[in-house]
Amino acid sequence: MKKLISLAIFFLIALQAFAQGIPPRNEANLDEVYSQYGLDGENVLIVIMDRGIDYRHPDFLDENGNTRLAYIYDMIDQSGANDPDNPYGVGTIFDQAEIDAALDNNDPPLSMDRYGHGTATTGIAAGNGSGTASGDFQGVAPKATIISIKITHDPFPPFGSEPGQDGFFNPLYLPIAMEFAADKIAELGLPSVTLMNIGSIGGPTDGTSSICRAIDDFVALGHPFVNGVGDDGGNDNHASGTIDSNETIELEVVKAEAGFLRFDLWYSEDDRFTLSIERPNGTVEGPFAPPANASAAADEFLSGISIFHRGADTEFWGATSNRREILIDFSGDPGTYKVILTGTQVSDGGFNATLNPSTYFNDNRFGNFVTFGYSINDFATANSVITPTDYVVQNDWIDIDGIPRGITGQGDPGELWIGSSSGPTHDGRRGVDFAASGEVCHAAYSDDTYYENFSFNVLQNSNGLYGIQNAVSAAAPLSTGVIALMLQVNPDLTPNEIRNMLRFSSIEDSFTGATPNPTWGYGKLDALGAVERAFSSLSVTENPLETATLYPNPTLGEITVEFSQEIQEVTVSVLNILGQQVSTKQYYNARRINDQLPNETGLYFVQVSTSDSNSEVFKVIKQ
Repeated sequence: MKKLISLAIFFLIALQAFAQGIPPRNEANLDEVYSQYGLDGENVLIVIMDRGIDYRHPDFLDENGNTRLAYIYDMIDQSGANDPDNPYGVGTIFDQAEIDAALDNNDPPLSMDRYGHGTATTGIAAGNGSGTASGDFQGVAPKATIISIKITHDPFPPFGSEPGQDGFFNPLYLPIAMEFAADKIAELGLPSVTLMNIGSIGGPTDGTSSICRAIDDFVALGHPFVNGVGDDGGNDNHASGTIDSNETIELEVVKAEAGFLRFDLWYSEDDRFTLSIERPNGTVEGPFAPPANASAAADEFLSGISIFHRGADTEFWGATSNRREILIDFSGDPGTYKVILTGTQVSDGGFNATLNPSTYFNDNRFGNFVTFGYSINDFATANSVITPTDYVVQNDWIDIDGIPRGITGQGDPGELWIGSSSGPTHDGRRGVDFAASGEVCHAAYSDDTYYENFSFNVLQNSNGLYGIQNAVSAAAPLSTGVIALMLQVNPDLTPNEIRNMLRFSSIEDSFTGATPNPTWGYGKLDALGAVERAFSSLSVTENPLETATLYPNPTLGEITVEFSQEIQEVTVSVLNILGQQVSTKQYYNARRINDQLPNETGLYFVQVSTSDSNSEVFKVIKQ
């Protein structure tokens, strides 16, 4: 057996919790998945891009004490950047043999997650629960193979006898992390799902940033990719509107707290907005002329205010959507600032602006032009990403000292967590795929971490090895584990098939309202329904239209056609009783289609055809 370093446990602040745990397991119907199908994620690879991992935790060891990790890629540790076995030029790579040797020798950690977020995330998705005899705290896919990629550091102050830590994030590392993941997925030859458990409000939020394009390129290789919607809900942190030619508007930015506040506004490259800023004391800075063209910048550095006004080719996100960016960092005194914009050249006139930090637990906010939603993080707007949000299952727990604990004011059971970001994207897409049960979860905790410092979040009967986790950072790894189970059923599922199976098996209820919508997506995650759709995909009919269904019938006008499997190309034609075609539409990668009959009542025929000449006709009564 490996000699394990004692793990005391640790914590988490109520804002971020992660773990699968019993309440979310029941809520997502995972217990039925285990009892009916015995799935455990074996021979599936889960890649976690997060804050690293404590690989010594029992959750990540197999029954023989060997590591379940195929690789750790610590992108923060540069000691191995020039290693001949590291072609990526940054970070340090540890393979399975090196990790096992370190465990055998009880060596100091090769790599560590001093904060605790990455360890908890991995535990939700793939922990085996072996830290207790009961196994109650196991993750969703307890036998999956794991790759951990450490891409960021969170800052925290000194605690106990431990030093604090500065934050670190370099977005240039993210495409490299995906390149590494793609290489190792190919090397291991296993079906895989990747989770990038980071992201906050700001940026173009339209799927065109350089990171979003890297995600889409990664998914195009056949690799499903998950990124949660974000934790920026519950505050007035998005403003939008339209500025007419020669019109002046004043955007009120309420800086309620000391420290740093970032304002990020996007508008068309075809427009030109002149900018002024009024300080809380009434002093007006500017006006400042806009950049002359797409490749120009008009930056200003004032006391407590830094302004970066950039053309479409010089904005900070590498977006391809031909939009300008006005990024303003407020670091001065609290108070209400006014960002004054005048449309000196207007073709489109529309703008979207965000504030960060501006969340449910602080009071930084816009004072006017507020538009609900649009708080989804930029990475989650990639066109092919799978994007879960988070809802409440259970808000209370008993800590390691037997004391009842709970979270109040963040949503009741069944409701969306107050901090969950929401769509739509800036380009009008829904943004959210479904909601997963992330409040409150149970996650792997490790000794001497920032999480462990908050003992009231360590769970009873956990041997000090598990604590509470919540927020979208819990919902996303739970969803990732479910995808691993789906891939265990059918390793050939494509990323788009997986996303559609998760969407169309999701549950609509009184909390979600009519779905799909930009807040809940298609509804609440149903792991059993998703797994059963994965099983159904194994027995594909020669003509998938033979099992197609149309409803409602009779109808007041709207109809839905649903297929037993995703169809790459399908044509839906509506014909009247005389056989005359009244409408025809084409759909791609379709599992469910919504269409509308003409206004006139009567009998209609709906013909559904595929590109390989399969066809079915339904009779429908329009009331």
